[in-house]
Amino acid sequence: MKDFIGVFRCEYTMSIRRLSLWLAFGLLMLLYLIPAFGPPDLEGAIPAENEILPFVATNAFMLNIFMPVVGGILAADRLVRDQKLGMDELLWSTSLKRGTYLAGKYFATLLSIATPVLLGSLILSVQAVAGGAPLSILPASVLAFLGINLPAYAFITAFSLVCPLAIPVRVYQVLFTGYWFWGNLLSPKVIPTLNGTYLTPNGLFMSYGFFGGLFRGSGPEHTVISPQIEAVINLAVLGVMIALALFAADRYLALRARRA
Repeated sequence: MKDFIGVFRCEYTMSIRRLSLWLAFGLLMLLYLIPAFGPPDLEGAIPAENEILPFVATNAFMLNIFMPVVGGILAADRLVRDQKLGMDELLWSTSLKRGTYLAGKYFATLLSIATPVLLGSLILSVQAVAGGAPLSILPASVLAFLGINLPAYAFITAFSLVCPLAIPVRVYQVLFTGYWFWGNLLSPKVIPTLNGTYLTPNGLFMSYGFFGGLFRGSGPEHTVISPQIEAVINLAVLGVMIALALFAADRYLALRARRA
């Protein structure tokens, strides 16, 4: 546990202090704060007490449109950077275990790119409270972040750490950007896409399964037989994919260590 905390603290401190992280997320957040760029049904709307969960779910889902692209791009160099600097060889000469190192890097990277998103969610909720919404929207927005945003970032963090081990970082960043819009935002009625399947991490399954849908129809429709069950299946599939990605990273690092 001590080694994990050490790796986590070091990585999180380096990641959260990057100016590019705050500039990129900050510029995107400005768009969400301008009513013209938000969903029409949310402009000037004050949710009633029974509409709070759909309202915060919609905010969280809207944050999952563009911000994960920034998160995936920023996370892409966090593991390969150690290899380029030769830090991994230095680490392997200590008692640090490979799994501990990988877990520390993963959770620190995840938390660093999720922190601005949580702050953005709270800012949107404070804006709603200032407009007359109930104060209960604040804790509800944290729940929406945990249920909708965090699974998406857990998914993209795993693959953004692992894939650049096999392909150049810049190539991955371009491919990831294309994947996010193709696999999470395009309608399957228009073009073949992963959107709408259990492999989709955009949070729509969780919005309908745990929060009662989107606020006054301000987003894509999602007709399912059992929203809660499908949300759980979606989370389980994403969890399996995350585990497989991290397992692949562990095997790659083990192979590299044997060749060193």
